[in-house]
Amino acid sequence: MVNLRAESGTSWHHECSPCGVITFEGRGNGSVPDTPRRLLGVEAIEDLVRDCWVRARTPAQQGDFRRPDRELPVIALLGRHGSGKTSLLRHLAHRASTAPQAGHDFAAGALRPHEVVARLAFRLSLTPKGPRFPRLTHGLVAVDPDLRLDVASPDRARRELEKRMREARARGAGLVADALSEGVGLLNDLGVIPVPGAGLMAALLLRGLGPRLLNASSRAGLEWYGGDRGQPALDALVALNERSRSEQPADMHRVDRLLCEAFLADLRAAYRRPGGAGRERNCLVVLDNIDRGGGARFLALLLEVRESLIQREGGGCDPLLAVATSSTARAVPGPFDPGPAGLRISDAHRASYADWRSGVPQSPADASWWWYAVQLPDLTAGQVSRLAAAIDPQLPEATPLVHRLTYGHPWSVLRMQRAAARMIDQPDADERLRGILDSGPVGPESTATRSAAGGRLTLRQESLRYLLQDMEAEQLAALATCAASRDIESAVNSTLLTGFPDRIRETLLEETAGRLWLVPSLTEDAGTRGGRGCGYLPTDGRTAHPQPLPEALVLQPWLWLLLLRELADRGPDGPYPDWDAAHQRLHDWHAGREGHQLSALSHQLSLGQVESVVAHLEDGLSSLPTEAWLYELYAVTAAPMRDPVDASVSASHRADRLARRLAPEAFRRHRALALLVTALWLAVDPRNRLPSARPDLNFTISASFRDLALHTPDANGAVLRSEAARYESHPI
Repeated sequence: MVNLRAESGTSWHHECSPCGVITFEGRGNGSVPDTPRRLLGVEAIEDLVRDCWVRARTPAQQGDFRRPDRELPVIALLGRHGSGKTSLLRHLAHRASTAPQAGHDFAAGALRPHEVVARLAFRLSLTPKGPRFPRLTHGLVAVDPDLRLDVASPDRARRELEKRMREARARGAGLVADALSEGVGLLNDLGVIPVPGAGLMAALLLRGLGPRLLNASSRAGLEWYGGDRGQPALDALVALNERSRSEQPADMHRVDRLLCEAFLADLRAAYRRPGGAGRERNCLVVLDNIDRGGGARFLALLLEVRESLIQREGGGCDPLLAVATSSTARAVPGPFDPGPAGLRISDAHRASYADWRSGVPQSPADASWWWYAVQLPDLTAGQVSRLAAAIDPQLPEATPLVHRLTYGHPWSVLRMQRAAARMIDQPDADERLRGILDSGPVGPESTATRSAAGGRLTLRQESLRYLLQDMEAEQLAALATCAASRDIESAVNSTLLTGFPDRIRETLLEETAGRLWLVPSLTEDAGTRGGRGCGYLPTDGRTAHPQPLPEALVLQPWLWLLLLRELADRGPDGPYPDWDAAHQRLHDWHAGREGHQLSALSHQLSLGQVESVVAHLEDGLSSLPTEAWLYELYAVTAAPMRDPVDASVSASHRADRLARRLAPEAFRRHRALALLVTALWLAVDPRNRLPSARPDLNFTISASFRDLALHTPDANGAVLRSEAARYESHPI
């Protein structure tokens, strides 16, 4: 583990707990109470934040002579619901806890930008070396909701304003300890609980100045409102008070902008003074859920003010490092990308200051270049095992099932592991694990674990509700309909969504991409079905398939599985297409387009038309190179199945039953191929690969390949025997 202790005695804390993926705080593993636990797989993000947090290094420190006032990105950490965003923010704030840092959660409610900076300023000023905010404080006194100045009588307005400032100073100096504690308690790390109006806020900030209110710093704070604005400072504050009582958008914007400017100007001044606050470290603010409560608008305004101050005052960037989180890419006005999300998003493993700088255009057209979007990683199989071991010593045995079901989505991994822990040591563990998605939720019962009818939600239903929270019902219905398709773009472009409102069809692709649920499609071969290798089938040359599937973004497999179950539960008389109607529409659409044969065949299989699919594949054995035929076999049998799991029987026994029932003629005439198709079709679902140590489907698939090889010319037979060996040698 790399030592990340910061210079000059300031610690960049480094606690680690394998359970920290979801749990924000806890004891054990050497951590102290209320110490946020460290997430897995976020080392590069931690290094990025620390690199931006440290303002300068000495020559002894790797010869890095960076400018202390170099540009700082707004680091936007993007993650689906349940990816650990809030936990990571708490961990980052804790690691920087010996320097000025603050936080706010925009999901707690909508606040005006000046109300947000007031709360951030309060938190930043709490540390002994924290900056003071004389400019912002005077502005907050002026915009106190209880202060109504008579602008028609300028002298009276000035006297009343001066009186209110004296009262605020007295209140700030006289606040008893419990009153201050109340303010601190209300303004917790992520600002979850609202605080009183600007009057108390200004008094709390003034308390930080104390008897120094009349010194040069404080006078500069008042005089700043005059400056180059062409009017006395008190008159400017009287005008600010008048605007603060207006509900006109232009007036509200000017108030917010001026107080945000005062906030950044205070920070710049604090760091320019000799021995100024935290000169070796920038101020860190962690902002949760900027896709809610006006968070993105707040940061956009702050960047607008930052650029204005740089142009007007020079001297480089202000010392404010903002790390924000969002569940949707649409909240980040960052550099454009032509993909559906419309945003250039960096992989968490390569995140760095240099990576951000390399993407900054030479002549930026707008302020979007300040943003650096980084997607939080999903868990690897090894990390899933580490989490499992912390829950139950036997639980790592279920890692292949848990990881392939969830594809490492942190919240889902933990829920699945807790459910598996109740089953893993039972005599019928394999049968129980096959039905894990239909088991009850873990943990105490709450409104979140009950359906609209009042019954207990299954783990599958609870997961879908959590993952797609805040999505409107008709959008969710459309997305479940689109799950019938291999890729959502084809679904939206086809006739599948006929009957849905135009706005749903026009925005669904963008909405799903913005929520980060679209991923590159997986290679369908033995590597995804229980054998070894991955992506080994040729994509070009003589043995490649002549009409390969187009490269397209697809629904993340875990969400896809959950949505497919919603589609399968629909009745034929409902308001939306059921399973048969959805796949029939897609089959007809693909069948009428050149080069879409594999997609059309996969929808035939989803409709249960195994007989015709086997007949087509039988013809392909003699007309295609064997490698191309394997590609076709895997592509077609990747089709979703209406009822993918029967917990009461083994998967190999069910493969035999399906072949006999759905393709009786093919089973009689070409049993090996019919059985291979149904076995591979079942093998798409990891629940059919139990027990993990030696899944019986592997034997069925291998035996079928070897049977085919016996009736195939030598060269092609060798390829099929090699494919059979993949399932024999390296079972999951």
